[in-house]
Formats: sequence, structure tokens, C-alpha cells
Amino acid sequence: MRTISPLDLRRALGAILDEASAGERFLIVRDHRPVAMLVSVEDGARLDGDPDTRRRRSLAALDRLEALGREQRARHAVGPSSVTSVRLDRDRDDA
Repeated sequence: MRTISPLDLRRALGAILDEASAGERFLIVRDHRPVAMLVSVEDGARLDGDPDTRRRRSLAALDRLEALGREQRARHAVGPSSVTSVRLDRDRDDA
């Protein structure tokens, strides 16, 4: 796998695309951090899998996020909301 910058990609796009279509993989980095990968269409199709598998993975990820949200809400729901607290303070001060 070859590492290139966005500037390298702009300068030699045609040659890089030819190499990628022949199976070469490119890691595109910006500020020494990976931001994207350029692979052949065949490699990309293998990474994606079939649509049903992608859909199942996406739904499973959403289920995990929902469970995480419920867990976070349960963990942090220890008292009244800030709005309720302010109202209770006002009522106490007015009495």
C-alpha cells in the first residue's frame, strides 16, 4: 500500500487511477493522518459485501447506538432536570 498526500493525488491523478485499477492500494493522508483510501472497484465491492449484509450491519449498529443511549440516560438520570430544579428553587424562594 502506498501513502500519498492530496497534492500527490492531484498532480498524478491519471497515473494513480491506472495503478489503483490494476490492484494497487493508496492511503491518502493529510497532516500525517489517514483520511481516505483508494482501491480498485473489485476491492471496494469485496469490502462492501452484498446489500442485505450492509443493511443488517447498519441496523445492528443503530441498535447498539440506541442501547448505548438508553444506558447513558439511565446512568445520568439521578435527579430532576435542570428546568425542574430551577422551578423548585423559585417555588421555595417565593414561599
